[in-house]
Amino acid sequence: MKYKHIVCYSGGHSSALVAIEVVRLFGKENVILLNHNINPKYEDKDIKRFKEEIAVYLNLPITYANINGISNENELPSQFEVCIKKGSFVNPANRQILCTYVLKTEPFYEYLKSVEKENVCCYYGFDDDELNRVERRRSILIQDGIETDFPLALWSFELIKKYNEFKINELLKIYNKANKTELKSLPEEYIKNAVSYGLLEISHYDDNKKQTINSTNEIGIKPPLTYEIWKHANCKGCLKAGQQHWYCVYVHAIDIFLEAKKAEEIIGYSFGNFGFLKDSEVKFEKMKKIGIPANEHIPSHTFWKSAKHYLKQSTADLFPCECFT
Repeated sequence: MKYKHIVCYSGGHSSALVAIEVVRLFGKENVILLNHNINPKYEDKDIKRFKEEIAVYLNLPITYANINGISNENELPSQFEVCIKKGSFVNPANRQILCTYVLKTEPFYEYLKSVEKENVCCYYGFDDDELNRVERRRSILIQDGIETDFPLALWSFELIKKYNEFKINELLKIYNKANKTELKSLPEEYIKNAVSYGLLEISHYDDNKKQTINSTNEIGIKPPLTYEIWKHANCKGCLKAGQQHWYCVYVHAIDIFLEAKKAEEIIGYSFGNFGFLKDSEVKFEKMKKIGIPANEHIPSHTFWKSAKHYLKQSTADLFPCECFT
């Protein structure tokens, strides 16, 4: 059985870089671009353009693992529809947002049934400032016997060093809590024991694994235009996002905002920690009239500090955009 390198291919810029790196290192013959397609109403058309152009560049098809095996993207349910069907926005067992599990995680595990797990490595586009996500993903998949790798977070000597420091620091927190101490570093013997018992798996630098590309502009493919407004290539109307995101949805995709508001009414709960969307509507409309930029890239503290200041002013006042720069 040939080894399979499965790139978890979201359509975002980071996952595209990972796909390129994996193909350059291992060749395209055993690489799979695994995507969970999203209904075009909720996935920006430029994301779809981008992931297709990257696939063409790599001369690889996109393998879709969709909910219930649905092949027609226009028939795929929205994040709101799957939650309404479940009667909740979250899984009561772990309080995680349901849509991610139903639309992505469940189809992912269903797809893995078709491959030999011991011959598989899954690749993710987590960056080196997302080491908590790296560790969480590795710990989850290793329980199913699935190997993982993170080219943007681990493919260099300096990145491996940073990762090892992170892991040792996390283990130090556990040690101090368990022993009610405030040590600044772990005892050397404890580190040796942790490695031997698999509590601390120190990764070794692989000289073959090197990052060769920082932007798809280098191969003549423009990153998705959606990044001009949104931080991530997630669904429009992400149920895991905060109030700033939903102000952007209100301004740029009001139909999705209204759909989300309706879902809250049907389920009877809000999905965000900022309350029901219906309670934000008046504020959002005033912010829009004032001219407060609907952009996720403005730091949250700056965004809300300035927004609160100008919400006190008359909507007839001239709005100075430089407050948000």
